[in-house]
Amino acid sequence: MDSRGTSFITAFPENIAVYYKKTINLLKITTLHPNTTVNVTYMANGTVNTTACIKNGTILIVNLAKNVEEHQFVSSNKSFRITSDKNITVLSVSGWQGRFQSHVVQPEQHLGTVYQVPALNYTKIIASFSLSVTSAVRFLPFRLMIINAVDRNNSVTIEQVDERGQSQADRITLGPYKLIQIEINGTVREINAKDKVAVLLTHPCFDGINCFCNMVVNQLKPPVFGKTPATFLVPSIFSAKQLLVTTNQSCNVCQGLTNCVLVQNSTDILPLLGNPPSLISTTVHVSLRLISPGLILDLIPTSMFSGCYLLGFNPPANGALVIANTSSTNGVRINDQPLPSNIIWNVMIGTGYSWALVEAQQIGTIWHPTSKIGVYMIERLELNSIYGSPAMAINMNPDGNGCVVTPEMFVLGEDEMSWFMSREYCLKNGDQFARIVAKNTVNMIVLNMTLQEPTTSSSEGWISLRRNLLTTEWYWKNEDDFPSTVSFTYWQRGQPDKPEKGLCASASLYPSNKLKWKSARCCSKKKPVCYRTTKYLTYSDTVIL
Repeated sequence: MDSRGTSFITAFPENIAVYYKKTINLLKITTLHPNTTVNVTYMANGTVNTTACIKNGTILIVNLAKNVEEHQFVSSNKSFRITSDKNITVLSVSGWQGRFQSHVVQPEQHLGTVYQVPALNYTKIIASFSLSVTSAVRFLPFRLMIINAVDRNNSVTIEQVDERGQSQADRITLGPYKLIQIEINGTVREINAKDKVAVLLTHPCFDGINCFCNMVVNQLKPPVFGKTPATFLVPSIFSAKQLLVTTNQSCNVCQGLTNCVLVQNSTDILPLLGNPPSLISTTVHVSLRLISPGLILDLIPTSMFSGCYLLGFNPPANGALVIANTSSTNGVRINDQPLPSNIIWNVMIGTGYSWALVEAQQIGTIWHPTSKIGVYMIERLELNSIYGSPAMAINMNPDGNGCVVTPEMFVLGEDEMSWFMSREYCLKNGDQFARIVAKNTVNMIVLNMTLQEPTTSSSEGWISLRRNLLTTEWYWKNEDDFPSTVSFTYWQRGQPDKPEKGLCASASLYPSNKLKWKSARCCSKKKPVCYRTTKYLTYSDTVIL
């Protein structure tokens, strides 16, 4: 799922119990385009932090105090809104004593109105781990933080099923951008809101090994309806104990090729068979989470593997777990370099995939030029323990040159102008004055024009084709080293006209006319057709606010 957007909302749950004072809370905001303006608003006091004219590839680190955490079970305004004029990504980080829990803040376009809630009973889960627990204070229920994502009152229904199977619904109203935190103990099954909300599943002190506990934060995603089967890959390093299945319909969940279980409830917890199995498949689309001491981890289905990921790390112990096709592991890149030669790839038998651990710096991109991969951020590596979350997907499709933040595209100018002014406009607002040198270019422009404003059958746009004043031969007016000679033509019937009828060329913008060309007088008014080259993400700077 693409993690880019221009509007986000989040909050900070209680971290390692309210009595522990030395916790870390921060936001990591990464700009993807030049001259980006970012606003961070703390709704509790209305404080707005604005940073303008930021370079692309800049990380803004917003350090926050302990008191931004919400530990009470009441309606609250302790939410953070992050907005920008161009696409950014947002990572929320909570930590203490070198342990960190990060989660990708989902952009507003990925939020929903209906969420299925995992049926988590803390006491039963801890008992199943057979851990030595030193303090009963840790036996706290899991929590849900529901955040109103709109600037108006929002009606929210919390649907529950008690131990006797009886259903009940509690209805609340959240004010603009307000939140409420509630305890859940396996009884809350669904959140249903009138308008969009963000929902965080959290626990301040989820028991782990060696008498330690770890905060967990997991942003729920709206359910995906459909009958499409799903496949999940589980690297053995996760050492998971249980599998949490969330779905809106009954389905079979198969661990390996033969161990299949029918899941009939909206949320079921299954024991993991094997150490664990490398492959888990389902007959319909579901959400799967691995549960082990101190960890609740969203699994990335192979259908959601991407071409490139952005990773923001927290020292001292950090890294990435990469899953790639075994036949193409050599193609995995970190930033602009191949992976180090000492990386060890572990084959996931029977899947066609392998996984590896990769050390990384404070920021990095991990990508593949030809294949989709899966990447998790690893926050802490220690004996028999691992903490982390899925990395931020930037573009779904692989690209041979890196991490694409803006694909190549043709853009139509807003106003009509002469051919000469059109050329200046494109150089100022795009990259190039459009040239059409092959049939696939025609198809791309037709698609771009279809996605933009509707045009009439008489609409035309300027392209960079014109006549030589001395020879009257057609040539492309280029600003780069591309040949100016014309090897591909796409004239309308009866075109081009005589030189005295026009020295410049325009293209029909009406999709059914397929962008056919005609000659026209250069001073006549038409909209410019500009070409923007592919833009890639590169790290430039870190700014602490």
